[in-house]
Amino acid sequence: MSSSKQRVILVTGANKGIGFEVIKKLLEESSSSSNNLILLGSRDLKRGQDALLQLGSPSNVHVLQLDTSSEESIARATDEIKQKYGGQLDVLINNAAIASWNDTAETARDIFATNYYGIKIVNKYLFPLIRENGRVVNVSSGVGAWALHDMTDEIQKKYKSETLTEEEIDGLVKDFISAIATKTIDKIMPNTKLLGLCYSGSKTALTALTRVQARRWSGAKNVLVVSVCPGYCSTDLNNHGPGSRPPALGADSILYVVNTPKADLENGEFYQDGKKLPQSSACTMDLSTHKQHAEDKA
Repeated sequence: MSSSKQRVILVTGANKGIGFEVIKKLLEESSSSSNNLILLGSRDLKRGQDALLQLGSPSNVHVLQLDTSSEESIARATDEIKQKYGGQLDVLINNAAIASWNDTAETARDIFATNYYGIKIVNKYLFPLIRENGRVVNVSSGVGAWALHDMTDEIQKKYKSETLTEEEIDGLVKDFISAIATKTIDKIMPNTKLLGLCYSGSKTALTALTRVQARRWSGAKNVLVVSVCPGYCSTDLNNHGPGSRPPALGADSILYVVNTPKADLENGEFYQDGKKLPQSSACTMDLSTHKQHAEDKA
């Protein structure tokens, strides 16, 4: 179904929100329907099919059932790509994520299963399918940088190490989840005022994972691996929080790293709205209104 001139693009979590907007914009930017073969990843097949209908059922968009928290689902989706779509990808956009304001042991395990471990497993299965000069885009968040800023100096040093490994990130994640479960997170993030620490911590880990995988894969097929923050957008993920911007702007932020010439991007780095962001930075948002919004929605 694919030709050598087509870009084959997979967007996970694309049945709504920012992922859906990414696919809308990919369709708008194509001069013809043959420019991109787009796989609309959706955990729920029916919701994916509904999203396809909302898009007008374009012939170059196909629903791919993919639950990024399930290795079985990821393996099945990988086989489907091989059997139906030529077994090759040019761009993988890891957009699927979950969030919660609650910071319980169960919440921590669920969030990291999707936002960190799930992306690790997706990349493990799909990296062999990425073509020469392909791209892997991990959708992270600026809250991950805020969370890292609020961690102890010792943990910050580990996360920022130039020799950081996936195994070391796994260890940091395990410690984080354990601290949530035992209500000792203050030993990792003393005096933090951030909300939704499980979500924030998962994005700290994802941004770090991006750096590690970029370093590991830099010599393999010249693949670019970057993370990107779509900004604080109005989606179901944050209950359409106060002061949020349109998800279409989040999609623009993601598509910048998809379409910008590789020479103008740095492998392993973290971007938002076309600008490179630091791995760690102080929170710039007034959290009081968000706390009230979270309590109202609880």
